[in-house]
Amino acid sequence: MNTGLISSRYADSLLQYAVSLGQQQEVYDKIKLLSEIFMKMPGLRSAMMNPSIARQDKKKILMTACSGSMPSSLSKMIDLILKNEREEVLQYIALRFIDLYREKFNIRSGRLVTAISIDHETELQLIARIRKMVNTEVEMESEVDPGIIGGFVLTLGDLRWDASISGELTRIKNNIQ
Repeated sequence: MNTGLISSRYADSLLQYAVSLGQQQEVYDKIKLLSEIFMKMPGLRSAMMNPSIARQDKKKILMTACSGSMPSSLSKMIDLILKNEREEVLQYIALRFIDLYREKFNIRSGRLVTAISIDHETELQLIARIRKMVNTEVEMESEVDPGIIGGFVLTLGDLRWDASISGELTRIKNNIQ
């Protein structure tokens, strides 16, 4: 079974259907949440693959994972996935949907690592500057790593900007040797 092809077809269909109903943002938010839960709770994947759990119970589990509600387009797609017994690729469908959504709506995802926690206002200003530089919408994950000593490390797609003190010290060390 080609999980890549199957997940791509379901994800593409879900995106088209959600857009036709004007629910694309809601579906995107729920799919991101579902994807995070799949990553944090491996038991969810096991539950979806368990043949002894009834279809309606699997749907209830997914509904709970999506904060108790989901847009009608996502609900219908979940029903179709369960009916066709494709639960084993649900996580891949979610990941592929996220990729397709970001591609369609020109969104780049990135990660910002700082030595200390920054306030929300500063983070928003930094994201606005990044948005202006790359001329596209940006979704940013924030992480605190005291190991970089100071500054920040920004990863955006294939690009990486290392403006950290530890990075600078490493560059100095490499130049001396």
